[in-house]
Amino acid sequence: MIETAALISGAVFLILHIIFLIGYLRSSKLEQISGRILPSVSIIVAARNEEKVIRSCIESLKKIKYTGSELEIILVNDQSTDLTRELMLKETSSDTRFKVIDTGTSSESGLKGKPRAIDIAIRQAKGELILMTDADCTVHENWAEETVKYYTQKTGMVCGFTKIAYEHSLFAKVQAIDWIYLQAIATCSSGINLHTSCIGNNLSVRKDTYLLLGGYNKIKFSVTEDLALMRRIHKGKLFDVKYPVNPFCLVTTQECKNLKELYNQKKRWFRGGIGINFLGYILGTELYIVNLIFLTGFLYLSPAIYLISVLLKIIAELLIIIPVCIKFRYSRLMEYYILFEIYFALYGLLLPFTFLTGKNINWKGRKH
Repeated sequence: MIETAALISGAVFLILHIIFLIGYLRSSKLEQISGRILPSVSIIVAARNEEKVIRSCIESLKKIKYTGSELEIILVNDQSTDLTRELMLKETSSDTRFKVIDTGTSSESGLKGKPRAIDIAIRQAKGELILMTDADCTVHENWAEETVKYYTQKTGMVCGFTKIAYEHSLFAKVQAIDWIYLQAIATCSSGINLHTSCIGNNLSVRKDTYLLLGGYNKIKFSVTEDLALMRRIHKGKLFDVKYPVNPFCLVTTQECKNLKELYNQKKRWFRGGIGINFLGYILGTELYIVNLIFLTGFLYLSPAIYLISVLLKIIAELLIIIPVCIKFRYSRLMEYYILFEIYFALYGLLLPFTFLTGKNINWKGRKH
């Protein structure tokens, strides 16, 4: 009985990923609009206590090429207690495209944390389109222009891929494959119009869409504010959400340096993901089962059934990982795929137990 259940679960997991592959192919074929005057753009970077990384972020933003009508870059100092604000001012003093603003301490809007910082910046932004990234990220020089070309009048949001700078360590490499897989699922689900997730450090939204829907003031606070905004736009059904697969729209971020950072990140994402659509719940349940079998199935399954179950899981995941690796030239990372499988299965099984450690989320020095 248990062996039949294991095989059925593996088969369902594979079928899910075949459906995801269809979504991937659709997302990878999204057309860009050409031959028109590009709209004005405001890039927003909200930063709190990011003195160690803000210089690199600013340097990459300075290199952005944009042939549109207007480009401004808003750096938001979100009540930093280190030298973040001073560095923002110093590093941007010679570039008139940059604007540095402070969130202050007023909470009249009722918002808090990063959503408050982003909302303040969006309401001051001059751009028709808002592009967002984080202070610990660097962007491709064509990031803005390539992203903007996916916007039509019906497009409310365009999401993008983020890669982890994986050269530093083995720990960074398995995290990089993890992000590839999770973002592959995101673009696949977008391709079948059942959006499951997005990454806030590579996200863009039409300003009038944001304001029309009431912005973050009309969204229940979430520690994954990016996902909450995507859900709000998709739920309204007035605008499309796109998740293209384009190397020129790529953003690069830093890995979690240790297990504590990784734990806080995964706990925040897991909590923020509550309330996902039915596809997300089906996938989450299937992931838990196949990861459990991967780690423990050899104890209670026959060798043949265990091997088949593991192969079904690996084939399913590679169906959507390999196309992304080829597209973004990540093929070298596949040397570490088996290590990723162990890493992925371990943290996947442990995530639900984070509910036992309390509701508080530590995020940028704040508790939520």
